Amino acid sequence: MLKKYIISFLFVFLQYLVASQNAAAIDYKAYGFIQPEITTFFNGDGRHDQSNSNQSIFVKGTFITYLNNGDQKITINTTGRIDEKDSERSYIDFQKFKYEQYFDDITLKIGNELIFWGVNESFNIVDIINQSNLAEDISGTKKFGQQMISLNYNHSYGNFDLFIMPFFKERIFPGRNGRPRLALEVDKSTVAYESSSKKNKIDAAVRYSTVYDDYDIGIAHFYGNNRSPELNVNPLSQKLDAYYPILSQTSLDIQSTKGAWLYKLETLTAKNGEERHFGIAGGTEYTIYGLRETTSDLGIIVEYTFDDRNDFAFNNEGVLALRWTKNDIKSTSLLAGLVADMSGSSNRFFAEFEQRIRDDLKVFIDMSINGEIDADDFTYAFEEDSQLTLKIAKYF
Repeated sequence: MLKKYIISFLFVFLQYLVASQNAAAIDYKAYGFIQPEITTFFNGDGRHDQSNSNQSIFVKGTFITYLNNGDQKITINTTGRIDEKDSERSYIDFQKFKYEQYFDDITLKIGNELIFWGVNESFNIVDIINQSNLAEDISGTKKFGQQMISLNYNHSYGNFDLFIMPFFKERIFPGRNGRPRLALEVDKSTVAYESSSKKNKIDAAVRYSTVYDDYDIGIAHFYGNNRSPELNVNPLSQKLDAYYPILSQTSLDIQSTKGAWLYKLETLTAKNGEERHFGIAGGTEYTIYGLRETTSDLGIIVEYTFDDRNDFAFNNEGVLALRWTKNDIKSTSLLAGLVADMSGSSNRFFAEFEQRIRDDLKVFIDMSINGEIDADDFTYAFEEDSQLTLKIAKYF
């Protein structure tokens, strides 16, 4: 019911905006891009007879306008994808569709929003508000918009945030023809919840953040449907059944800048259904500015994550990476590194290159190469999915 009120409010407000103001007088910004993508898989046909190539188109558009001398703001940020092979990867999402009202020290937001918590480059274990978009990234770093009502109180001693989330978005998994995909399909018709309210359960979160000396500190608590479901094999359908337990999570994230050094830490304690667990992730990044007396910078990244659940996908992983930034007019950069399972022999190499061709055109090249992967490792399902993706974004 609260979800309907939020959507109704936004549409009524937009109608009021159009009716009460001359459209030519509205001050707004509108921009976006369209991005064709081509992916080639190095291992030929996949483990499930998927194609060794794929094409898709990703689009993103943003509209922003301020009202009442800047005291009010409307933001619409829409993303979508059309995929050649996997219908589950084709979607449209309002990452942001929100109205904001600014008071002296308080900001009220109503609508879809993206909220990011965390400081690490690779393992953002405290980031919990938004649902992961596995259509964009199988590791879950990309997110869908989350409907909410939020209040932010900004004071000299820190920021206080309150989030009320009336509607839950279930996770979307790659389909039968998706690549990469899990070893078994996820059955969308057998979704279960711990909460009797299911996806209509009202979730809530609070967060306090502040800057003290060289430290950025965030403390948060979340209570609601876990964004990450438990997946269990159904012996009858030979598919995976998704079950969403209730999650109660308290977290801390800290980042410190000491000259060329950046220190990062995320830690949490949580009760997921009847199971309590502890997780920690952190590391350091050192930047060499003006590499060899050039305009280039080189960052060296070392990160590690631990979780005390033996069946958790990333319970003992490490990352070693280099980030090179040319600092030129073409915004040339390269991020490359290795992800390794510290308790086994599984490893994966990755590289992400980007460069602007002209003001309205940019090229991205992403590569992921899987090394040896243990048969009992979560990523074993993707062992034969080493890939190279070319993206060309046209901005408008």
